[in-house]
Amino acid sequence: MEKDTVSLEQATDRQAVYFANRLTKRYKHLRKWAKRTDVHAFRLYDKDIPEIPLAVDIYQTFQAEKDQTETFAHIALYERPYEKDSQLEEAWLNTMADAVCTVLAISKSNVFIKQRKKQRGEASQYEKISASKHCITVGEQGLKFIVNLSDYLDTGLFFDHRPLRLKVKGECQGKHVLNLFCYTGAFSVYAAKGGAASVDSVDLSHTYLEWAKVNFGLNGIDIRQNADCGGRTVDKYRFIQEDAVKFIKSAAVADTSKALRCRWDIIILDPPTFSNSKRLKDVFDINRDWPEIVNAALKALNPGGMLYFSTNSAKLKMNISLVSGTVTNITDSTIPEDFRNRHIHRCWQIQNFAETAGKPRPEEQQPVVYY
Repeated sequence: MEKDTVSLEQATDRQAVYFANRLTKRYKHLRKWAKRTDVHAFRLYDKDIPEIPLAVDIYQTFQAEKDQTETFAHIALYERPYEKDSQLEEAWLNTMADAVCTVLAISKSNVFIKQRKKQRGEASQYEKISASKHCITVGEQGLKFIVNLSDYLDTGLFFDHRPLRLKVKGECQGKHVLNLFCYTGAFSVYAAKGGAASVDSVDLSHTYLEWAKVNFGLNGIDIRQNADCGGRTVDKYRFIQEDAVKFIKSAAVADTSKALRCRWDIIILDPPTFSNSKRLKDVFDINRDWPEIVNAALKALNPGGMLYFSTNSAKLKMNISLVSGTVTNITDSTIPEDFRNRHIHRCWQIQNFAETAGKPRPEEQQPVVYY
């Protein structure tokens, strides 16, 4: 028994050395890239070594009172394909966390460890797992966002969509933007700072919508602003607590002569893979439901408008014959430098069919907005 214990400890120590070496190499490269691109929160490691199934994210925030940057690490253990004794797992995780502390020169109090499992039923990254509320502000490409390092599996900012956020920001000047399943509103903030005529953020969670409002405020955006819409004064920024699927289906069939904002120029659709939340009327499965949702979103676009549809599901099969629009796979251009996993998500740019572009229906002569 003692020999087995010693053997396990030796294996763990050996893995810690490999892990530290890999972290050091990646950090040397990504630190320069992050400074050049003004990114202060990024992925350092993601299962690079199969025997070490971890994701390690770095968050750096400027401490004005100390006139220096403070670094935090968020470590997530992916679910193993086999059962491991919980005490052994905890000891192993602590050893790997020590390696992270050594490489980044940070204290253990600045490290947050979580275990990520495959989504089953209501269990997901959106559920609260703590109430510590260890929140910090991080910068990204000239913008600021609140992240919560302690209370959820995910922290409030998905790094892998950083390039797409910047793309949307560059395309939305003077346009009406809809962000479905908006989470904490990162896409919405980018759109607002990009000069969008209006931004609608839809999510079922009141918590995340309030979080999105804080992110708007951090970036100097007054959410009380109004916008002119066909001669009517409307809220420029709206935070709508509703099932995003129900919302977009209603918008797709809304009477545009009566409704308020039911057509947009840009729609962002980045839904979860699965949910059977009690707040939903039906079980949501993106692998099954995507054609219906995508086509509803396309109907809610103004002529020539653009839908950005992204998914983390590896099982979803994109069949363009089921889509009433022109589909372009833009995945490669939306995967950031800090993700070695080039399959972290897939992303499609979908536009109305060419024959409809530039030919507004009578009821769409003036921009309109949905309730």
